Amino acid sequence: MRVADLWHFNRLRVTKIALVVGLYTAVIGLPILLTHVGFTWLTQMLAGRWWIAPVGLFAVLAAAAPIIYLAFTSRIESQLLKDQRRYHRTLIAASSGMTRIKDIQTLCRLIVHVVNRTVQLTYTGLFLYEPKEQHYTLRAVRHKSMLPEQLTIEVADPLIEVLQEGKDLILIDELQAEVDAKHPDERTRKIAWAYSWMRKLEARMIVPSFSNDRLLAFLVLGAKRSHERYTTDDIAIFSGLANQGALAIENAMYFEELRNNEAYMIQSEKLASLGQLASGMAHEIHNPLTIISGEAQLYLERFKGKDPNVDGVLKSIIEECQRAADITRRILRFAKPAPQDLVPLDLKATIEESLTLAGYQVRMEKIQSEVAVQPTLPKVRGNQNQLQEVLLNLILNACQAMGEKGGRLQVRAEASNGAYVQLQVADNGPGIPTNKLLKIFDPFFTTKQTGTGLGLFVTQRIVKAHGGTIEVSSTEGQGACFTIRLPVYREAPVAAGASH
Repeated sequence: MRVADLWHFNRLRVTKIALVVGLYTAVIGLPILLTHVGFTWLTQMLAGRWWIAPVGLFAVLAAAAPIIYLAFTSRIESQLLKDQRRYHRTLIAASSGMTRIKDIQTLCRLIVHVVNRTVQLTYTGLFLYEPKEQHYTLRAVRHKSMLPEQLTIEVADPLIEVLQEGKDLILIDELQAEVDAKHPDERTRKIAWAYSWMRKLEARMIVPSFSNDRLLAFLVLGAKRSHERYTTDDIAIFSGLANQGALAIENAMYFEELRNNEAYMIQSEKLASLGQLASGMAHEIHNPLTIISGEAQLYLERFKGKDPNVDGVLKSIIEECQRAADITRRILRFAKPAPQDLVPLDLKATIEESLTLAGYQVRMEKIQSEVAVQPTLPKVRGNQNQLQEVLLNLILNACQAMGEKGGRLQVRAEASNGAYVQLQVADNGPGIPTNKLLKIFDPFFTTKQTGTGLGLFVTQRIVKAHGGTIEVSSTEGQGACFTIRLPVYREAPVAAGASH
């Protein structure tokens, strides 16, 4: 029997014993009291049969005592357990409705909200497995002060191993009991780590959700506000909630993947059509542009210096021809990207070269650049030219956003969780409006008067082709920050038995 159940059992038992003592004190005591206090009155009324009154009272009380006992104990049990039964009913109802929610973030928030509010906990947090990052992320929390923001737990963490091995919820009291047993083995060390983690965050229970032996998510629960312990009934309810939660989370993940695949298919169809259009444009537009630019250069060389106005017009023609030719090349590049040649790449050197190439514009725009690259930055697997194009695009975009007034450009690179290198390009310009954040990676979407709307789209495609991700965060009036995560280069394992 768990400590919490023993506490509830003892509380109910003491109450029942007190009720029994009280009832039978009344059954025996009241007739005696009647005899002692009313003896004279009884003899006057009943003469020699005065004993009939106390005996009759005893018989009535003895018959009524069990009925009173049952009625009071039922009421007491109902009173003691009413809150528990109420939130049990609420959690059962909530768990049955979770599978209807298709958005994963909404589902996570609903689970922690219902659990925390119904059971009245100090805090509730839900960690969800992120396949790309290979870790568990805190996706929803009630009462954030108890849990650090953006908290992640690696799959190799001892806490995750304890959950995977036990495949059951864990209570901090049970972990403490195992730690106190002091058996010096590997399992005890993992349990000691898990106990330390829970104690640090003041967690009292962790409820895992599994799907085919795979840990999808887990709830971290604080103490009850009533200071009561978790009971076996609580554990049974939370186990059922975890099973329903796993099903609901899988459902939401499936629909999210379905939406992404649908969007990808639509985008692929658009790109296929655009690829055909781009091929025609390259032949139909590029050749006339070459002729116009060549003629303008010929006339500029022949008549240069005779008329400044003519020289200006010819230079303008040449520049605009080059700009139009660049647009056609960009269209071809994103519609039919060149094959990649991915090799181990020193990202620090790529950053330095990109800043050097962008140096003229950075100085022109009075930009103060700050570069912070981790000295022991691991290599990534990439294509030098393509990643340089990504960096140049982000740097020049930041400079153009800050404009003639100038500002601060920050480029940071560091290792992230041992598996990725995180690269950030940030500025303190006007920022990106909220209603445009979701569109900036779309082809031909631009906020510039002279922009083509292809730069960020090409950037995203290059990053994805490298197995990485790119995200943007921005607050209007405070600038924007682009975050790129690229996988760290790993040497291929040598096959067993290979010759040396």
